[in-house]
Amino acid sequence: MLFSKWTICQAAALAGLIALAVVAEFYSFNIGNALTSGPISSMLIVLTFILLSTSLIHLFFVFHSKKSERFLSHPLWNKMNVLSGLLLAIFVVAFISAGMFTSLNDWITDGRWILYGILYLFLFLYSLFVLSAVHKVKHDSAKETKIEISFGATVVSLCALLFLL
Repeated sequence: MLFSKWTICQAAALAGLIALAVVAEFYSFNIGNALTSGPISSMLIVLTFILLSTSLIHLFFVFHSKKSERFLSHPLWNKMNVLSGLLLAIFVVAFISAGMFTSLNDWITDGRWILYGILYLFLFLYSLFVLSAVHKVKHDSAKETKIEISFGATVVSLCALLFLL
């Protein structure tokens, strides 16, 4: 067999992310109306999208942990919190710079898929950073436990960040 069942499950998680973007784009007019109707409904829509996206990203991590024995056990994972934090910081600075010095707003207006790609990349890097921090703290725990804890920490921290904004 060319692919393992876990590779197919990972592909299904990625397909779920694409389907989520397609559904969000399909209902973007209704979402826009809900966003203007009040702060509570708009917050619930954004939180639901973030929850579903983060869930699919962490499902990807779970399937990868089933597929690969070296996931979370490679020596590089001991330094991954610093590496992923730097990568996340570089991405945020590059995004802000692109917004200031290029016509990123026009690109996103012309192709909304760019917005979803940027959002998914940010969520993936942030989830990877949280997973690496949890791995550093809970070094002796099982892989699935680390991924579950990082999922909860990611969702709670992103929700808190949205409430602060």
